[in-house]
Amino acid sequence: MGKEAKRMANTRELRRRIKSIKNTSQITKAMQMVAATKMRRAQNQAVSGRPYVENLSEALVRLLPRVDPEAHPLLGGREIATSPAVPRNDKVGIILLSTDKGLVGALNTNLIRTLVGQTGAMVYYTVGRKGRSFVARTGKDLKADFENVDVVTFRQAKQLSRLVIDTFMAGEIGEAYLVYPHFVSTLRQEPRRVKLLPILLDTLAVDLNIHIKEYISVNEKVKIEKEIKSGEFLFEPNADALLDYLLVHHIEEQIYQALLETKASEHSARMIAMQNATDNALELVEDLTLTYNQTRQASITTELLEITTAQVAME
Repeated sequence: MGKEAKRMANTRELRRRIKSIKNTSQITKAMQMVAATKMRRAQNQAVSGRPYVENLSEALVRLLPRVDPEAHPLLGGREIATSPAVPRNDKVGIILLSTDKGLVGALNTNLIRTLVGQTGAMVYYTVGRKGRSFVARTGKDLKADFENVDVVTFRQAKQLSRLVIDTFMAGEIGEAYLVYPHFVSTLRQEPRRVKLLPILLDTLAVDLNIHIKEYISVNEKVKIEKEIKSGEFLFEPNADALLDYLLVHHIEEQIYQALLETKASEHSARMIAMQNATDNALELVEDLTLTYNQTRQASITTELLEITTAQVAME
């Protein structure tokens, strides 16, 4: 192949690559816009649900002076599941919340990294195809898998919580953890590992003390702390019956909020990933266009030199 043919082949290849990358940038731009639309709604749901979870935790903490940690099987400190004949199990249940689709940057990778290197017997309850694939690929014990629906519902959280609570009460697992990506901002999502069962009220009080600062004033915080210590609250029908309901509902709300956080993190990570992909594609198009123009200019210059040389030779 001559030099001219090579130059023509190079320019055709450059044109083809430029066109292909432009088409790709249009696709990533469209995906970015779709993710941005879903992201706003998911973020609002996740942020709006946090105060309710904190108020529910506060209600549990206010019950502390009135309950015996050994009195309920879901509370920390128990040594049996449902009866003395059922010994405590050392297995750990992991509820892993991930995404169904990729194109979310390092979201799922960072989440799964928190589970790598964990020792001891574990069983998994997954939500999302990426988490299920990790469990299956590594040969771990998968007990149940749930679909990662586009619209999060409280019904799904109730199903998950009922399954985990029943397994815990039956003595099949000794602890349960929730692993999910916590939404911090559009640019930041943190993998979190939260203990679900048994519920440790002391830890709950510490966590509540941290989160209270985000929602109420200092004076209100001091007032709540005094009320909790004094135990001057009235409970209907009674503290024990209320505790039974609050413990189960607390677990349901934790799972539901984690599902909302996961969905907000997914759409945020996908929007940023698609934005970066679009920007990189446009930069690559600029570089290739410059190379294409340089190649054409070199080809034109060479042709002019050949014509001039031929004309001089004919004179």
